[in-house]
Amino acid sequence: MPIQIDRAMGRDLAPQLDDALQIVCNEFEGLDTYRGYHNAFARVLKPDPLGRVLMLGTDQRDLFVPLLRRIVAEQVPADGRIFDIGAGDGQTFGYIADAVPAGTTVSIAEPNPVYLAAYQGFLERQPHLRGGIAALAGLDNLDQEATGTLGDLPEPGSIDVALGLHMIYFATDVTRSLRSILRFLKPGGVYVNVVTDEATAYSGAVLRSFVESGGDTGDNDGYVTAINERRRLLAPESEGGGGLAQAVRAAGIEVEVEAVRQPSRIYGNSLTDLLALANISVLTGHAGTRKFESAAKVLRERPEEVDLRIETEGPRTGMWSVVQPQWVTQVRRVR
Repeated sequence: MPIQIDRAMGRDLAPQLDDALQIVCNEFEGLDTYRGYHNAFARVLKPDPLGRVLMLGTDQRDLFVPLLRRIVAEQVPADGRIFDIGAGDGQTFGYIADAVPAGTTVSIAEPNPVYLAAYQGFLERQPHLRGGIAALAGLDNLDQEATGTLGDLPEPGSIDVALGLHMIYFATDVTRSLRSILRFLKPGGVYVNVVTDEATAYSGAVLRSFVESGGDTGDNDGYVTAINERRRLLAPESEGGGGLAQAVRAAGIEVEVEAVRQPSRIYGNSLTDLLALANISVLTGHAGTRKFESAAKVLRERPEEVDLRIETEGPRTGMWSVVQPQWVTQVRRVR
């Protein structure tokens, strides 16, 4: 059984958390947004040298990748088309690439030029796949009618499977972005969205602590609204979700939606790692040390809220962990 950290034990961790906070503040001082995000996310990407799990820093991919492999194998026909949105550097797609049928064209949209180039390079090394459009674009650039980007993105109605893997957090308007994504699908095409339930996750607790301490995201109310909106649209009906079909029907898009909750977590070799992971959420773009101080406060004063514990079994034995549950939502376009 893992060792659960309660509030009394959290207070005893204060000296260790103070040291960890100093280390992480020194590490991130002066880093730009992309480099700061990279340094934090590197904690998640730690490989398991024995190959027992996909990443030591999170089990989110261990949980959703098998489902994703099945979907692309069943849904993508010969010479089919995939569109990976908010695609990163292609590392996650690498876990499913061998399940994608030969001849499939893979298009990508990613706002970070370094990640976009890395993903293109990965596709060039996959002899059974074809590289499609590589758009230097974020979620707010997908509304073709509003931005006039038609021609820089796949044609509407051309995609068999679209992927949105932990990227919808960066949408200014969640409903509009989802509507834009669904327009790329063929009738019968499937969009797979994976998103953290930040109302109950460590990242959400850190955001709340940040705001409670006087932190200004530039739109505190907007971030809270977005968390609730993602739940309404993408969570299972039993958790207050199920609203996506109605939200896109006004745009003439009919969909069938299936959503499941996965009890995922994030892990760190040290408390420093857990504090650094405060920089992979919506707080990524906010300079200063307050976000890390907010994370330390959560771990010290409210460890039960994030189920802080030390793992005692399996490949992550000895690692610290906190809750980071996710929803996996399959959206099939009917018309």
